Amino acid sequence: MDGSPLRERPLYNSRIINSFILLIKQKYSYVNISELLSYAGMKEYEVADQAHWFNQEQVDRFYDKLVQLTGNSRIAREAGRYAASPDVLGAMRQYILGLVDAASTFDIINKTTAKFTRSSTYQSRTLASNAVEIVVTPLQEGLERLYQCENRIGFFEAIVLLFNHRLSGLRYLPELKRLPTIQHPECVFQGGKVCRYIITWEKATYVVLRKVEAVAGVFLVVFNLTLAILGLWEGLAASLPASFCVYSLLALFAEKGEKRALKQSLDNTKEAMDNLLDQIDINYNNAMLTNEIGQALGAFTRRGEMLDRVAGILSERLEYDRGLILLADEARRRLQVGASYGYGEEELACLYGFPFLLDGEESPDVYVDVFLEQRPVLVNDLAGPEGGLGERRLACVRMTGTVAFICCPIVAEGVSLGVLSVEQVKARKPLVERDISLVTGIASMIGISLRNCQLISDLEAAKEDLEQRVVERTKDLELSRGKLQFQHEELERTYFELEEETGQRLKALEELAEKERLLLQQSRLAALGEMISNIAHQWRQPLNELGLIVQELPIVYDKGDFNRGYLRESVAKFMRLLTHTSKTIDDFRNFFKPDKARVPFSLRELVQQTLSLVQESFRHLDIAIEVNAEGEPVVTGHPNEFSQVILNLLFNARDAFLDRQVEGRRIVIRIAAENGYAVVSVQDNAGGIGEEIIEKIFDPYFTTRGPEKGTGIGLYMSKIIIEKNIPGRLSVNNVDGGACFTIELPLSQ
Repeated sequence: MDGSPLRERPLYNSRIINSFILLIKQKYSYVNISELLSYAGMKEYEVADQAHWFNQEQVDRFYDKLVQLTGNSRIAREAGRYAASPDVLGAMRQYILGLVDAASTFDIINKTTAKFTRSSTYQSRTLASNAVEIVVTPLQEGLERLYQCENRIGFFEAIVLLFNHRLSGLRYLPELKRLPTIQHPECVFQGGKVCRYIITWEKATYVVLRKVEAVAGVFLVVFNLTLAILGLWEGLAASLPASFCVYSLLALFAEKGEKRALKQSLDNTKEAMDNLLDQIDINYNNAMLTNEIGQALGAFTRRGEMLDRVAGILSERLEYDRGLILLADEARRRLQVGASYGYGEEELACLYGFPFLLDGEESPDVYVDVFLEQRPVLVNDLAGPEGGLGERRLACVRMTGTVAFICCPIVAEGVSLGVLSVEQVKARKPLVERDISLVTGIASMIGISLRNCQLISDLEAAKEDLEQRVVERTKDLELSRGKLQFQHEELERTYFELEEETGQRLKALEELAEKERLLLQQSRLAALGEMISNIAHQWRQPLNELGLIVQELPIVYDKGDFNRGYLRESVAKFMRLLTHTSKTIDDFRNFFKPDKARVPFSLRELVQQTLSLVQESFRHLDIAIEVNAEGEPVVTGHPNEFSQVILNLLFNARDAFLDRQVEGRRIVIRIAAENGYAVVSVQDNAGGIGEEIIEKIFDPYFTTRGPEKGTGIGLYMSKIIIEKNIPGRLSVNNVDGGACFTIELPLSQ
């Protein structure tokens, strides 16, 4: 069964991984821990955080990479045993060392393991004073792997070892001979439903003595009763005191052994409490240190004063022999000493004289490496393998007599400003990750303060520069004021001139508006003339038919065929022709009726209505009109004005046909919708428009037919209607031996 539903959930506490890390540092120091954690998707601060949990995928990748790097396929059990070493006791001491023996520890195994893993549940059952049965049930089948079962076995061995050995003498446990016996009769990795472990260890001395005491007490009571029953009073007199002494001695030794075990448990608890109090003192001191540094950083605005005060606080609060703050110079070419404490004159001379160059091809010192890489460095033993960073990189550190040090970058807004280093001259307790965290935090505060000091310095410089510029600007303004006075007078004169010119322009605009009105009137008169001609064409045929009907009446009467049926049929024809003529009058009247408001209208319907006004006259001139409509595009505007544009384009094509005597006269009107616009094109085959005049045909009064045949305002007014009143776009080009006028209008929403 796939364990994927739980693989992404946090199941394993960081202290499990930390025990592996400590084992690696102790025995497998050649392993690159950063590479190992990066492959597993873990961060160093996550491992250091006891409240962090990792998922199954992360611990699997961690273990697989660790086996690959170490070549030890049994390292999981080894790490479980290592949990009993002094390096790892911090994680177990909180839950185990306050108990009397291993049996009492296994009694609360479920509660203890819940602090480390959530992937399975633990249940214990006491089999004897030195034997228990542990049943481990995974939450989901297929979630865990075999190495985790081996790690549990090593962990159970570590619990027993904590109570059977002196903790202060342990450094590395896998070589111990007196390991507990662990039987594993059932395993989920061998087809079982649970992992069952039977753990047996050597009995404690006081437990054996208690049993001997109980057996001896019963034996002595029976023995003395037997003597009394047999009447051996002399033997009884000697036996009773002897029995009492033997039993008392056994009870005494058993009680001493039990008290010794209790005392050891109390001593362990006391040791844990002392360590806790020490940690509280350290945390309090660090808190006070942070508070004092924060106050000092906020109280100073000058970099030098601030650094000296910080160095004094570090000297008072930190347990390191000396400290150093190096800062980059303005050109960022080398590091310079900003502040220090604990150094002698010779050491300071070395620091001031050493070239901490930042632009060299090779880093001359570890301080430069930390600055460039923005990565802290911790070295506990410069003389040992841990300090193998190279003679050149540690030159200045060795020259000043340092044996252990921490160096952290001072960074603000992602930019390195310098480094903070604390050092030990005398060997004390080893520096740990907690020390790095503390120094890194202080370095961050210093970085922020340095950035603030720089900003304040820049602000003061900007203020001085601003004051100088204000003085200079005031002088310039005084000079400019006189110029402005003169310019003001010039502007007044210019204002009166502009006012007079504006009046002239307004008069010109009024004249232009009057001309446009006259043009529109001329266009309407021209359209009226065309419409009168079209009315004549529309009425000619119906009037001819009416005349024929009237002339036919007396002829039919003379023949004697005049009857009611013939009269009814003739009247019906007469009325149909009158209705058609009346409708023609309505169509022309509606065409000349002005539109008061913009309304939506169908282009296809409006084009059809417009064609009905001129179709008879165009048919008389043998001009065929074809309409191709795709869909029903609707636009918003003045329908009659749009009809006038269509008529102007049709009349323009008609005039071209008549002037050039073209055969096979044909006009194609296409209607379609494209990209949110309605497109209407009117294309003829009248030979097109000359390239030398095609750019001028929309100009007012421009015509190629002469003043006696055209006014030259039809196309001009068409462009005004389309591009200003609707608005849209009207253009023309030559296509396939003719002219094509294209109208583009936005579709109605």
